[in-house]
Amino acid sequence: MRMRLLRTVAAGTLAVAIAVAGAGQPAQAAPQDNSATNVSAQAFDWVTAVLVVAGSVFGGGSSSDLDAAIQQVIAAIEASEVRILNHVDAIASAEVQACARSHTIEFADINFMSTSVRQLWAQEATRCAGLASAYLDAVQSKQATDNIGHVIGEIYAIAIAARAKAGLVNGIDLLIRDQIRSYETLVVKLAPACTEDRVIERDFDGRVVIVEIQYHCVAYNGDDAFGIEVWRRGTILVGRPLDREAVANYATRNTSRAVAQTALPRLRSALP
Repeated sequence: MRMRLLRTVAAGTLAVAIAVAGAGQPAQAAPQDNSATNVSAQAFDWVTAVLVVAGSVFGGGSSSDLDAAIQQVIAAIEASEVRILNHVDAIASAEVQACARSHTIEFADINFMSTSVRQLWAQEATRCAGLASAYLDAVQSKQATDNIGHVIGEIYAIAIAARAKAGLVNGIDLLIRDQIRSYETLVVKLAPACTEDRVIERDFDGRVVIVEIQYHCVAYNGDDAFGIEVWRRGTILVGRPLDREAVANYATRNTSRAVAQTALPRLRSALP
């Protein structure tokens, strides 16, 4: 996609712009950091639940903190169960779909399980998380990748909380590492397709007047974003430099890639 070259650029003009395909709105300024954007405010923060559980396991937290975190997970599942199960039902793997669905439905009863049943249940939840990660590694379709990406956080939160509640604290750090690896896989697999063009405007004598670098990214779901970097006479930067990573991140703002990018630094900080 080649945008029309800007004929005049005032000093100090913002050099990075974002546009969403089909929106029919003026370009918006790109975020200057590289964090994911536009994550629904209604979505439960599964990472916070994992962090609270990890805090109670690795030190600094109390059993009441753990119980409160587990209750938060139960409440979150009950509040968004239909949305979660819709994502689960879209998973192509019957085995992953079955275990994710059953653990989502049954987690609310974890406080009423006997110790032995709870331990067995926690081990099955751990197995389900491993299956989900293996499926994510193997799947090729971006839509299928996104479907499993939307429930990875919930699947791992259930497994980690269940192990902590059952007293099976060994291996919780490994589960967090597996979740990190899965989110890293999501970031790579759902990266948008990006192209870069350089447009040069010259005067009648052939001298360079304006050089415009145009960067355009399209996510698998059709959302796109673009950024520009403008140089006067090819040597004087007008505004800020082009942030290619921010443009790519904005294009994938409505995918599970955005969730993964937000979660990764927080999960890494939770490791002992």
